[in-house]
Amino acid sequence: MKRKTNQFLFLYPIKEYFDAEIGRDKNLMNMPRQKFKVFYKCLLNDCISQRYRERGFSIGSVTFEDKPLEIVDVKRGDLILRNGITYVDHVNSRLYPDPNVILNQLPDSMKHLRLAGFHAWDCVEKVAKSAHERGIDILVDEDLTQFLISRYVQDPNFKRDSYPGFNPHVLKSQGIFESFISARKSKPWLWQKY
Repeated sequence: MKRKTNQFLFLYPIKEYFDAEIGRDKNLMNMPRQKFKVFYKCLLNDCISQRYRERGFSIGSVTFEDKPLEIVDVKRGDLILRNGITYVDHVNSRLYPDPNVILNQLPDSMKHLRLAGFHAWDCVEKVAKSAHERGIDILVDEDLTQFLISRYVQDPNFKRDSYPGFNPHVLKSQGIFESFISARKSKPWLWQKY
């Protein structure tokens, strides 16, 4: 009998998305761009390692047909999946990958799927919803999406080793906790225990 596996997937660790996040987030850390780039990559890979790799999850990354992987450290045995379209078509034609192309490449023995990457409310959301509709035990690790740095900065107790590493209750002081909750209530693939 095949052993059921736990799978972590990071969507689209490509230069274009990485550079956009660096441009947006480097001011939060008050660092020069190159130093921030190294920090971001180290923080992301440390979280992936502690939350998933060290806990026996298979690690995988998804990229476009015409883009190499960046950001995520790839180790021997990690999955590298292609999404079936080019980045050029995605940008120029607003063509989106079919989530089934990605999900069909995952092992049949997969028991739990944890998903992160760029961007939480777009591609990650589409794949998570499709996985949920297939009956896959899916959870989006929002900490490891484009929200990584803002969550790291907002919560001095950010945990690298478990999801959620972010305590959304810190948003109460900013008056945005209710909007945070309402955006997630109807989406069982998002963390619900607030």
